[in-house]
Amino acid sequence: FTIPRIALKKSKELSKFHAFLVTETEVGNISRQEAVSMVPPLLLDVQEEHYVLDMCAAPGSKTAQLIEALHAGVAEGQLPSGLVVANDADYKRACMLVHQTSRLNSPNVVVTNHSGERFPTIYRQTDGKREAILFDRILCDVPCSGDGTTRKNVRVWEKWRPDDAHSLNPLQTKILQRAAYLLKTGGRLVYSTCSLNPIENEAVVAHVLDHFDGALRLVDVSDQLSALKRRPGIKSWKVMTRDGALYDSFDTVPPEESGRSNRKYMPKFFPLDTERMDELHIERCMRIYPHLQNTGGFFVAVLEKVAPINIDERKKAEAEAASFAAIMDTIRGPRASMPRNGAESASATSAAAESGAVSKRNADDTDSELALDDAKRAKVADDEDDIGEDGDNDDGESAEPSKHKTLYLPDNPREDPVLGENPFVFLDAKGSELDAILEFYGISDTISRNGFLSRIENGDFRSVYYVSNSVRNILEQAGRRLRVVNTGIKVFGRNSVKGAGCAFRLVCEGVPLLLPHLAEKYVLEASFGDLKTLLNEINPLFTALSPENQERIKAVSPSSSVVIRYDPSKHTDDDEKPSTRLTAVLAIPCWRGHASLSVHMDKNQLCSLIQRVLGRTVDRNTVGGYKMTNNTRSANNTPSATNLPSPAKDADANANADSETS
Repeated sequence: FTIPRIALKKSKELSKFHAFLVTETEVGNISRQEAVSMVPPLLLDVQEEHYVLDMCAAPGSKTAQLIEALHAGVAEGQLPSGLVVANDADYKRACMLVHQTSRLNSPNVVVTNHSGERFPTIYRQTDGKREAILFDRILCDVPCSGDGTTRKNVRVWEKWRPDDAHSLNPLQTKILQRAAYLLKTGGRLVYSTCSLNPIENEAVVAHVLDHFDGALRLVDVSDQLSALKRRPGIKSWKVMTRDGALYDSFDTVPPEESGRSNRKYMPKFFPLDTERMDELHIERCMRIYPHLQNTGGFFVAVLEKVAPINIDERKKAEAEAASFAAIMDTIRGPRASMPRNGAESASATSAAAESGAVSKRNADDTDSELALDDAKRAKVADDEDDIGEDGDNDDGESAEPSKHKTLYLPDNPREDPVLGENPFVFLDAKGSELDAILEFYGISDTISRNGFLSRIENGDFRSVYYVSNSVRNILEQAGRRLRVVNTGIKVFGRNSVKGAGCAFRLVCEGVPLLLPHLAEKYVLEASFGDLKTLLNEINPLFTALSPENQERIKAVSPSSSVVIRYDPSKHTDDDEKPSTRLTAVLAIPCWRGHASLSVHMDKNQLCSLIQRVLGRTVDRNTVGGYKMTNNTRSANNTPSATNLPSPAKDADANANADSETS
């Protein structure tokens, strides 16, 4: 059924359903996004061995698809040999991307913060030779005007203008060009927008294909996703200026109509000649119109790199600048090629960016918590780029190079500065604190010792993460050149309990990874009765567990972590069963006190587990934590959509275990 978001929130009848959606989304069991937004990752055809780059990843729904595709088909307990690099130009959005990707608990993910058009090339030494690490699959879901989402995001109409795409086309072109250089020969690249404006779509694709002169080709995907209704890419269009005038070619646009800030890019807003558009097979692009199947509007182009790129980018850029200057001389006279004042130029650029729509309306996220992330903000008037890599001052009236002006070169762009955070450092497992942690929990050699890392601050660390070999390889080769926001799965967290046998506890998100390698004494096989007790009570006493587990828990020293494991396949004949049929093994990390246990699990995960296993929700309206009646979590018939408070700390050990937040 279809219901507005606000109505869903306020409906008493649907309050439980809304609470369920929010909780399951936070846990990662559900990922909601516009149906057409799921198309680009599907067409990438990601396999477990692929190195995948998502150049404009936030808010992360498409990235989640890529991660799931990478892990699809991999045997339980194994890791894929590939990886996913999720990048975004905005640091805050990259942090939000961390929140999104962490729900999938993959050690094969790296979240980075680079401008897409300046993503660095990472090199490795192979047989004494310097070799670039290239990607098998790249997704360019670029910032756009979002005019394809107007049925859902009605606010787009408030700021939309006919020339919005003029500010975005240059950035979109640079991102796609840069992606071409980062792609392996034989690799696949998907370019997509939630816009229907050809200046942001076919114009970008056609001119980039023409730029690389045969190194890239459009892939015919008409036989894929057969149930999806789509239309072919268009080969001709007119360009509309701010006042609504339409023009067929650049040389027919009056100078006073074009708008200073985008004048230099105007030639690339128009289609190539008809014969060239036919040669490039622009009809292989995919247009998804809202009326075809009641979706948002979307554009997708699938490209393949069929040959290495052999272009002198500097020479080509200088030739294009000279050609443009000649055109301007013809249209406006000799004064057109004279440089304008830099400050005046920057002001004009800034004004154009403020007045234009420079956002990518992302239809991925439908929940209120991501309302601020409905749009990807395009950094069109970057302070560094106003008179920087483009070779002029962005008003298009100067192609004259100078000392402080450099051309944008997609094969070797200017790199972003080093990220001002403590870098991730790989930990040595021999004779170190990590060695003591692994020995305490009996972590076997079946898990590689090379994947543990942490952020070091003042010679100390509070958390230990784990990454795959592929991630370690790329991090070691990149060094500080890669602006890493986050990576890996958090497996250990420092506790503050004095006298604890180990200074670190097991972390919920890392338990599935470590469970097959954990010493047997730290894993308690639970009956449904034990599981129910653990979820029903805040700090169940050992005496409330089955006799077998009462005996087994004696082998574990106080003030340390244990894992309660419930395998539903071993309890099919039990008289009492979970409220919902379970198909997967449950592994719940707990703190072992002197006489009781305390669940150490993300509050949303705990809420989801209680709903699935016990068939009820817990009271989230009390200020001081769970409402307690004889040490029992109370039921709540009208749950709100707010987060659960953290589980109570162990009453005996008072284990300040830094409750999970991810």
